[in-house]
Amino acid sequence: MRDHAADIRALRKQSNAAIAALDPQYVASFMSDEVEVAVAGGPVLRGRAANIDAWEAQMRAKGFGGYVRTPEQVTVDPSGISAREVGHWVGRWRVNGRAHEQEGRYTAEWKLGAMGWEIVRESFTEAGD
Repeated sequence: MRDHAADIRALRKQSNAAIAALDPQYVASFMSDEVEVAVAGGPVLRGRAANIDAWEAQMRAKGFGGYVRTPEQVTVDPSGISAREVGHWVGRWRVNGRAHEQEGRYTAEWKLGAMGWEIVRESFTEAGD
C-alpha cells in the first residue's frame, strides 16, 4: 500500500526547492488550476496564473530570501484521494542590508488526480494571528 503522506511530504520538499531555485513555474506545478492561496496578511490568490504572477513578483524583489514550509502533520482521508497538511513556514528577506524573518502556520489541502497530488487550497497565517 502506498504511503500518500510520505508522497505529500516529498512534494512539499520539492516545492521548497522550487522556491529556493527562484522558479515560479515549478512552484505552481504543485498546484491545481483552480488553487486558492490565502497569503498571510494579504490577498487570496485564485488560480494557478495568479499564483505564478505573485511568485514572479516576489522572486524579482530585491532581498527576497525565500520561504520554507515544514509539514508537521499530513492526514490522508480514508478514501486516499484527499489530504490535509499542517505545518510551519518561514520567509526570509534582506531589508536595508539587514536580515528579516517572518513566520507562522499554514494548512494545505491536497487532492489526488490523474497527474498525482496537487494543492487545491493553502492558507498562511503569521505568528501571533
